[in-house]
Amino acid sequence: MSWFCFGGLLLAFSVLPAAADSAAARITFGEVASAALGRTLPVAVVAPAPDAGATADLPVLYFLHGRGRHHRSLLESPAARAALLQARCHVVLPQGEDGWYIDSPAQPAARYGAYIAEVVAWAERTLPVGRTPARRGIAGWSMGGYGAVRFAQAEPGRFGFVASVIGLLDFPRSEDLPAGQNYRVPTARFTADPAVWSAFNPLGAVERLRGSALTLVLATRGFELTMNERFLAALAAARPPVPARVHRLEGGHEFALVEQAVPLVLADAAEFFARKP
Repeated sequence: MSWFCFGGLLLAFSVLPAAADSAAARITFGEVASAALGRTLPVAVVAPAPDAGATADLPVLYFLHGRGRHHRSLLESPAARAALLQARCHVVLPQGEDGWYIDSPAQPAARYGAYIAEVVAWAERTLPVGRTPARRGIAGWSMGGYGAVRFAQAEPGRFGFVASVIGLLDFPRSEDLPAGQNYRVPTARFTADPAVWSAFNPLGAVERLRGSALTLVLATRGFELTMNERFLAALAAARPPVPARVHRLEGGHEFALVEQAVPLVLADAAEFFARKP
């Protein structure tokens, strides 16, 4: 493992042994020293195959993990790992811990939204990726789906492609949805004040996604299904409507469904990145 300082960020990179799969050499791990959090968190990067095209200005997709998972979760899944290695873009997998990818109103030191901005800045300084919305996407599953949409709304126009897989897109909110369709708000992260919750609920900021290509993956039996249906209704109610591509997969709020969704998200991202500006 080698260490070096770049742009004020302390980085450590190791390359996985090629072993039987030479594509593994395209998976690297690093560490980003975050000023926002005051400590270092790991990040994984999957580079595209050499035949992906030019060596500079390649597209990049930031993929945020769900609650209870981590930056290696997709790489530890044979199915998801294989899909990531087929991607025609760089895929950056940051460690988000249990931070919901927001600057917490309850914990001033928990600045995970600012940290994701640092990860984007790090990638654009370190990797041969484009720095325009046409070359930049963000996605995630569950908590990460919430985080991807919320972060894109916080910085409208920065990401040309935005995707959520079983994300909680009408959250945080009161537990007044049908039975089995609610999720307890982590008040240590969001406070216990519903007035504060509304400022962090993606449902109220769908207009900030206008102009981005949206992909939503819904689970037919997921507890978040009603939240996602309400989000889709808000997109449709905007004037003019905000379009979204929707994939409905049979299953619940489970990692097996995420594994099915990863190739769909990557295919939609590839279609977006292939468009001419």
